[in-house]
Parts: sequence; structure tokens; C-alpha cells
Amino acid sequence: MTVPLTSVDAVPASQRGGGDRRTRIIALLHDAPAPLSVADVAEQVGIHVNTARFHLESLVYASLASRQVESRPGPGRPRVVYTSTLPDPQREQPCGFAQLAQILIAAVAETNPDARRWLYQVGQEWGRFRAVKAPPFAPVDEAEVVSRLVAMLDELGFAPEVDHADGQQRLWLHRCPFGQLAQRHEGVPCQLCAGLVNGALEEMRSAYRLTELVTRGPHECCGILSPAPDEALTSVPFRQAVD
Repeated sequence: MTVPLTSVDAVPASQRGGGDRRTRIIALLHDAPAPLSVADVAEQVGIHVNTARFHLESLVYASLASRQVESRPGPGRPRVVYTSTLPDPQREQPCGFAQLAQILIAAVAETNPDARRWLYQVGQEWGRFRAVKAPPFAPVDEAEVVSRLVAMLDELGFAPEVDHADGQQRLWLHRCPFGQLAQRHEGVPCQLCAGLVNGALEEMRSAYRLTELVTRGPHECCGILSPAPDEALTSVPFRQAVD
């Protein structure tokens, strides 16, 4: 028995997204030259201050943003401001281990003629290994599967979130380590992540699979979770977003 995935509300609040609005706030914080207040975000996104505060606090809870209280020399209540915790490729260099991983992925992409399929299979095996399975004969609750998938990807540092938009369930990875490599090698490195996700979904007996990946910047990509196709996947289509 499979419990269908009917609503993003079935996923815990700390592990779900708020659609395009929340994604816009994440991008706004990331690109801002200075910390932003609730009023700043509300004005720039075009939403009520209470809605902006809700989204900002949920980002803090999900470790996608940090909150600080500004010190003020004069009278008056100090402002509470928010800053993105996502990496800035212009100001931060990857740590040694991440850089070595990028070198390895680039070498595979450049020398293996079947790199796309090979990296997908490697990711699948590791996804199956990392997945937290339900007890035997237990019904498959797709909302719980998504919750476990998000927790697994969060442990690996991908800063994931899940939302619904245009009738699709989307998996966002805000800390993709292979964004620039993916653009250079036409999505080949992304097959490792796609295999990781689908291997975990297979192991958890989900009826869904990651069926498409869209890169939206040097560190962010969006995957589409759809009902599993009849034929087993050997790779996942990749494209770059067009603004």
C-alpha cells in the first residue's frame, strides 16, 4: 500500500519550501550587499511584513539564513536583520576536500565516454546505502519518504527544500557543489546527485523519481519529482534555466 503525496503540508515545516516566493527571498538574501530587515524583504518581494517574517524565520530554522540584532547608537528599538548562509562563489573558496571532489568529477567527465551513466550508477549505489528504510511490510508514506530524503541531503550539505508549483513537486538544492562543473560539462556531474536521490527513493520504495534537473546558478539547482517511469532510469535530463 502506498500513501500518496498529496500536499507539501505533509512535510515538516523545517523541511519544506514556500514555493517561488521563498526561493525569491533566498536569492534576495544571497545577493544583498548588506543584511536585510523584515521590512526590506517585504518591500522588495511585494508581500506583507508578517508573511516576510514567517518565511525569514523558517529559513533561519532550516539553516538557510541567520538572524542578528543591529546595534544602534541612538534611542529606539534595534533592527533585526537577516543574512544568507549560502556560499558566495565570489568571496568564498571551496574547502580542500570539496576542491578535490571537483577535480575528481571533472576528470571523470573529461575522460570517461560513458561518464553520465557511470556517475548515475555510482550515485544510485550510495543513495541506496544512505537511505533510511521503513520497516518491512509497512505502508509507504510518500510524505515521510520526502522527509527522509531531505534529511539525508541536508546531512550531506546540499541545503535542500521541497515545494509544489504548477502541479509539480520540486526538490531544491541550494548548495550544489558542482554547479560550475555542470555548466562546463553539460550536466554530467549532476548525474551523481540524480543517482543519489533516485537510489534513495528506490530503497525507500517510493513511487516517485527525480526525472529532470535544472541548474539556476553556480550553486543552485532544481529537480522535478515525478511518478517513476516504466523503464528504469540510467541518467536524468539536465538543462540550464533561461531567465
